[in-house]
Amino acid sequence: MSIPIVSLILGMILLIFTILVYQGHSLFRDIHIFLNLKKNKLFLVSLSSLSLSLMLGIIGQINYIHPSILRTIRFFLIAGSWYYLSLFFIRSFQLSKKIFPLSFLSIDFLKSNKWLSKTYPFLVIIIFYIIILSFLLFFGDRIGWEGDDIEQLDGIINFSYKGKDLVYRYYWQPLTYQLNLWLNSWLNHPRLLFFIPQIIGAANISILLTAVYVFSERRLNLILCFCFLIIFPEIIFCSLYYNSTVFAMFPMSITILLLFWTKSPIKARKTWDYFRYFVIGITSTLAVFFRIDFLLSLPLLWYLMLFNDSLEHKLEQKWKVYLTYILTSFSLLAFFYVTDIFNLTKIIYITTSHHEGVNTWTIRQSLANLFSVTNLVVWIILIISLIYLTFTKIKNKDWKLVLLILCILPLFYSLPSLTSPKYLIPGIIFLPFFCASTTLKIKSKLDKYQFQSLVFGFITLSLFLQIVAIQLVPRIPFIEITADPNYIYTHDGIRVPGGYLKGYNEVKKAQINSYHRPIKFSRKMAQAIQKIDENVTVIYLDKSDSLTTEVWIWTFTTFYLELEGYQVKHYDRNNKIVLSLADKTVTMQRVNQEQYENYLDINPEKTTLIKVPYISRKDPQGLKKFFEDFYDSLDKLTPRY
Repeated sequence: MSIPIVSLILGMILLIFTILVYQGHSLFRDIHIFLNLKKNKLFLVSLSSLSLSLMLGIIGQINYIHPSILRTIRFFLIAGSWYYLSLFFIRSFQLSKKIFPLSFLSIDFLKSNKWLSKTYPFLVIIIFYIIILSFLLFFGDRIGWEGDDIEQLDGIINFSYKGKDLVYRYYWQPLTYQLNLWLNSWLNHPRLLFFIPQIIGAANISILLTAVYVFSERRLNLILCFCFLIIFPEIIFCSLYYNSTVFAMFPMSITILLLFWTKSPIKARKTWDYFRYFVIGITSTLAVFFRIDFLLSLPLLWYLMLFNDSLEHKLEQKWKVYLTYILTSFSLLAFFYVTDIFNLTKIIYITTSHHEGVNTWTIRQSLANLFSVTNLVVWIILIISLIYLTFTKIKNKDWKLVLLILCILPLFYSLPSLTSPKYLIPGIIFLPFFCASTTLKIKSKLDKYQFQSLVFGFITLSLFLQIVAIQLVPRIPFIEITADPNYIYTHDGIRVPGGYLKGYNEVKKAQINSYHRPIKFSRKMAQAIQKIDENVTVIYLDKSDSLTTEVWIWTFTTFYLELEGYQVKHYDRNNKIVLSLADKTVTMQRVNQEQYENYLDINPEKTTLIKVPYISRKDPQGLKKFFEDFYDSLDKLTPRY
């Protein structure tokens, strides 16, 4: 109770002080700093809002207003206070120049040097890359996050046994497999593969940051451009764990950067345009074969290319540049077809099987995944901006709007069965540019100080959303501001509608206690096997309805043993897998009823036998018996032979 009382007293003192200064009371007439504050409405509104937010804290203690309503009111009071206070400081005191003179001197120095003036933003981006990489490495996954990642990593390190047909959806992400197969042979340690997504993810964010900055023609500062990225958490989230999306983002980010890099760094402008579109042809095609989802982003990319004003206005010259792109893309596509990277039949089969696998997914679940793309407040801003843009285009009779809508529609292809916001990444990576475009339009309508204040407010909101969620709740006032956001459960793990740091931290926490039950079980099985110093034989009953015949149990366990240095000696994932480490041999084998009951009598060998209990898939308690009862029994295993 003491904190709300102190808050009330401070709020009252601040409010009295504000009113007296605004009225020019005799107490403050002789103090020079307060002379300019008399009748200053910005000063009055900003500090009054702040004082009211302080005083309202006491109401929460007497339960006069529901806590969620109170938090909402106080948030908007503080946000309004910050907006008007920053506008007041910028206008009245030019505070940034007085407090940070060294930064202005350094920028002036950089601008005085022609080479540095062109390169210092990119030097800053390198610093951003190091910071982002450190962030991703801190929160990043090292043991598996959502299941599909382990399916793919197991397929990579055991590719020689599985081949293209048995690994997880090879033809959906063929270049991701090929790149990681090469990396695995070079690094020669499967555990290092967990670090690759964070390294590439940091590069993706840095390239997109550069692209947004270049798109704005350096009229928006880098911090603001960075905020346009972090308000879409999936860009960061998919960089924390192994998935093919993060690999596909790399060439697509380069594509977008080159598309908007219209100012030629060389004297020959035509040569630069040919070079840009030649590389775009390569990178956009590579992105598709790192992950087929990125095929959906090509119509929007083509729209932006078609109406690229940076190209010469002569139609003949434009078509030469476009032809460069087309020939490059189709040449690479033909190469991939010949080398079996591109297999249309397999892609159609994977697409069909995916839709069959998610046919029970409801539209409500899909919408929950859609709205996890960003926070409620940002959604409102985006929708208002989109409505304004649409009406402006209609008013100006801009027919390109229809074509733009048609090019955007494919990005929503997965919406009816959207099991993860990750599938929207091909479209999400364009949203920061929409934000930048909208901001530039706003900048043209506001004076310098109003715009700077608005920028400060947006940056504050962006950082605020990393810690706190603003989310819908089924009670009045239907909006809640909380540091404990609701979890959205997707096929790719947990997501949050705000308080993004908490969401990222869930990946870090899962390194100790995984949310994904197959990963959690397989790790436990591998750890139990490791604790036994002698040979280990794991047997499970060969029955069609047996839960223990699920292939992932044995491939995942094999993967976690391989992370600890075990080498595969025999690999038949449906029947028998044999691994060894030094003099120890581990055998995991499917057996018939007789072998299951009398294994050591039939095979008199020195080994610790682990008999996985038969559990029918039809048993309503089957999952509990396997993931809880048998899981707990693994702690009690002791060598016996």
